[in-house]
Amino acid sequence: MLASSMKKTNSFLVAPKGFLESMEIFKNLPPEALREIEKSAVEKKYARQSTIVLEGEPAESVWFVKEGHVKAVNHAASGRCQTLCMVGAKGMFGSCCALGGGRYSCHVVAETDVTVVSLPMGEFNVFLSKYPQIGKALVAHLSLRLQQSKSIQAFDRETVEKRILHALKQLVGEFGTTIPLTRKEIAEMAGTTVETSIRTFSRLEKEGLVSTARGRIVVKNIHELEERLEAL
Repeated sequence: MLASSMKKTNSFLVAPKGFLESMEIFKNLPPEALREIEKSAVEKKYARQSTIVLEGEPAESVWFVKEGHVKAVNHAASGRCQTLCMVGAKGMFGSCCALGGGRYSCHVVAETDVTVVSLPMGEFNVFLSKYPQIGKALVAHLSLRLQQSKSIQAFDRETVEKRILHALKQLVGEFGTTIPLTRKEIAEMAGTTVETSIRTFSRLEKEGLVSTARGRIVVKNIHELEERLEAL
């Protein structure tokens, strides 16, 4: 069970103009199409650790992160909680239900105070039909998420260090080399304990691969990190 299963939103506002056009999925749309989509968009604010969507509930919206970041998690029958991915600003979630409909396949939780923009699923599907370029961008996005999900499964039996390095590599793709996460959050992604994560990061810091500070991790040399990952 999630620590906070209740949704906590501070406000519901019309999404400001200009945000959606910054999203990769909408970048090639003409201005009149963007204006049409913006009319359906709603901005919402969620407090840290509150639930945005629950696994199994009807997929009513596609979501875009404007500020902050969220995490997607699954709960196995064994009770283990697996962090599937972190989604930062200009990221998208809930999109896996757009082509097949149905229900959300994972929980999504606000890891920080976040501002998100939602589009009703029905209207999003109408836009997919009207503007094929959205569909092409969506397929590319879903392919990337599928690759990430499979790579998490592939690394599940690897050493803790290898799982942490793999998580860092994925997070650089999402956030850049300054990752706004703690070692505890990385531990959740890597499926290990906080204590083991701290020890691993201490070694990585001594070797000059990363530096850590309150609430963030800096990858100093992504190429060296990738080489270390390949060598393990």
